[in-house]
Amino acid sequence: MSSIDFYVSTAGTIFGAPTRCDSGIPILGIPMEDTVSFRPGTRFAPGVIRLWSQYFEFTPSIDLGIDILSRICDLGDVSLLQGLVERNVDRIRAVINEVLSKWGRVISIGGEHTLSLGSAKAVREYYGSYGIYVHVDAHLDSRQEWPVGQPLSHATFVRHLMNSVKPKLFMFMGFRSYDPEELNFVKNLNDALLFRTRDVKLMSKYELRLWVRNALSSYDGPIHLSIDVDVLDPSIMPGVGNPEGFGLSYGELLKVIEAVLDYGGSRVKVIDIVEYSPPNDPNLMSLPTIIHLLLDVLNYL
Repeated sequence: MSSIDFYVSTAGTIFGAPTRCDSGIPILGIPMEDTVSFRPGTRFAPGVIRLWSQYFEFTPSIDLGIDILSRICDLGDVSLLQGLVERNVDRIRAVINEVLSKWGRVISIGGEHTLSLGSAKAVREYYGSYGIYVHVDAHLDSRQEWPVGQPLSHATFVRHLMNSVKPKLFMFMGFRSYDPEELNFVKNLNDALLFRTRDVKLMSKYELRLWVRNALSSYDGPIHLSIDVDVLDPSIMPGVGNPEGFGLSYGELLKVIEAVLDYGGSRVKVIDIVEYSPPNDPNLMSLPTIIHLLLDVLNYL
């Protein structure tokens, strides 16, 4: 029995997409929530997105003439063991490794951001190397431990990712909240590109694209794009566990994603969209933005 058959269960589909893939782009729910430090609820995101996605128009920000619904399938949710973070990371690694072997790329819907460690390990394992990790997030997630005494969590997993997969380049995009020690840690990485929220806001679309193009072309290997939706301002994305003020607008986030997917092309193997928390989303105000983000990612991918 394969990892997908053993670890993944289906429960409805996103956009009414089929549950079997031919040559399409698979979407995988990962309801991981083991290391919450503030407001819980991210484990409910895949189910809520599936339930409500059928009621939205499937129109991306820019019409590229692509029939998005014909390009995707929904594999269902990874079955996880609540609270066992290391075992869950390994399950995620096993499932995504198999997805990559069959379809070459995957979009995952979280779940807490720690799941990206499992994604990264799968990329490293399947391709034999790991190129570029793009971390789009209000936070650096690079603490040594958080909460105190817990070495692996949503606030520390980037250190584990560095040690286990050794990216050739880190790209931190849109961060604005950090501990001084973790900021010092990422600044001292051998190869890292750091753009704070205000940097992304101040750069023109052309300037940002130039930076991204030069960075991606300077390092080979697969690209892993990990998007924590708390990078957006809480005025438009209140439904997150760890909101931070003065965030990106949706248009500013989109120019980052567009640049990475345009210049990354077929090298982009895994995209994680994480940290949406329906229980913390008043009247599901954030849900249209989440749906639109998924549509835009599929459009550019």
